[in-house]
Amino acid sequence: MEKRVIEKKARCMSREACTMAAVGIFVALVLVVVTIFSMNGSFSPDHVPGFTFPTDGDMLDYLLDLSLIQKKDGLLVSWYHSANNKSEMEKGLKSDAMVLEADVNIEGYNTDGQTSIPIMAHPPDIYSDNTLQEWLDAVLKSNKGIKLDFKTIESVGPSLDILKKKALESGINRPVWLNADILHGPNVPGFIEVVNATSFLNLIQEKFPNATISPGWKVLYVSLLPNKTYTRAMVEDMYKLLKNVTQKVTFPIRAVMGKNAWPHFKWLLEQSPSYSLTLWQGKDDPVTVEDLLFIRDNSQPDQIYYDIYDPVLSAFKEVA
Repeated sequence: MEKRVIEKKARCMSREACTMAAVGIFVALVLVVVTIFSMNGSFSPDHVPGFTFPTDGDMLDYLLDLSLIQKKDGLLVSWYHSANNKSEMEKGLKSDAMVLEADVNIEGYNTDGQTSIPIMAHPPDIYSDNTLQEWLDAVLKSNKGIKLDFKTIESVGPSLDILKKKALESGINRPVWLNADILHGPNVPGFIEVVNATSFLNLIQEKFPNATISPGWKVLYVSLLPNKTYTRAMVEDMYKLLKNVTQKVTFPIRAVMGKNAWPHFKWLLEQSPSYSLTLWQGKDDPVTVEDLLFIRDNSQPDQIYYDIYDPVLSAFKEVA
């Protein structure tokens, strides 16, 4: 009898030990998952089983899926600019920014040593320690959205080939925005070079149509001089180029000029539910909270992205 009691107690202790061990393993797994999701810079949706997101998907939907924002509001999206060379790219990856913006040129552009290799560089730089291929390999280990700003038409085709190959081989699994200045905008003379509009749009349709198009105007603003703003003709010219595309389109607008040209942009937004605006700020542009509030009060939260510097952005968020 005593022997059976001892054996029964041993079995109970064994079950309790197993149960506690199982609970311990479960808790450890939960902690690992929580840690991965909390490490914004190092978590990659590509590494989560079952997580897929189209490269032409809505940026706000993507960030909602990752619980990085709580509602579809462009004001909640944060940006990191000029993540071009490896040093700046690493800073961007370690930052809290949700979207990395980087400039794409062609190696040795307009020299005898010009190649067909896309590099991450803003003119006048024509060399870089970072190619687009290397940049993508690094960024896709994170959860950052992607915005590529093409500075030359020569860089577009080879870059889209790289994007297409990457999407087919391993997946990109996040929104990709393709940006270029394709029309002359306020205060820019006609002889200033822009990316050829027809070639830019045709290459996207041919090589990598599953993206959001971000077609802009080349703009000049000097605070000490009289400055014109966007005209209705400029906006209508852009619409004529984009009216038949099926992708989402976000038009980059220099924020300091946005309020005065608002009737034109309001009209543009009314032309398609797939249209949005991205307000951007030059580092020395005197953008005011009042100007931004005017635009926000006359648009929907999911129609406008705010790529604005602090302290104006923080002040605007407090009152918006």
